[in-house]
Amino acid sequence: MYERSLPQRFARSAHPVGPRARVWLPASAHRVGPSVLYRRIGQFVVDVIASALLPGAAMFLFVLLPTHPDGSIRSGPLTATITAGVLVVAVAILFWYWVLRPAEHDGRTWGMQVFGIRVVDVSGGRAGRRQLAIRWVLLCVDAFALGAIGLVAVLTSERRQRIGDRVAGTLVVRGRGPGLR
Repeated sequence: MYERSLPQRFARSAHPVGPRARVWLPASAHRVGPSVLYRRIGQFVVDVIASALLPGAAMFLFVLLPTHPDGSIRSGPLTATITAGVLVVAVAILFWYWVLRPAEHDGRTWGMQVFGIRVVDVSGGRAGRRQLAIRWVLLCVDAFALGAIGLVAVLTSERRQRIGDRVAGTLVVRGRGPGLR
C-alpha cells in the first residue's frame, strides 16, 4: 500500500514515520543509535574548525584596514566602527553556516556531510529555519565545558538529542540519501 505512493528509489528502503505519516525517510535515516553519537562528535569537531576559520578570515581582512604600515592603530572611532563591523560579519557568517546553509542542504553542515548525518524534525520532516536557529542559539549551552554538557545530554536522551535538539524539536539521524522534499 505505501510503496505505490513512493518514488521508486525509496520504495524498497523506506518506511512510514507513523501510522498516518505523509513523510518518508530512507530506512538508514531512522538509525539513532550509538554510531550516531560518534558521528556527532566527529561532526562537532569539523564544524567547530569551520566555525572558527570562516569568521577568522573575515576578521583578518578587517584587521588590516585600520593600521598604519608600522602596525599602529589609526584612530579610536575608526577602530570601534571596524570592530563592530567585524562582529556583525562574524555573526552573519556563523548564522549562515549553522542555520541558512543546513536549511537549504537537507539539514546538513559541512561536518554533517562528511559524517553522513542530518538534522530532521522529530516527525521526520525537514527541519525549518526557526528550529535550526533555536539549535544554533542553544549550541553555546551544549558546547560549554568543551562540549561536556551536550555530550551528557545526548547520552541521557533516548533519541540522542542535545539540549538544542530537545528545545527545537529536532533529531540528528544517519542518512546520505536524497533530500526530504
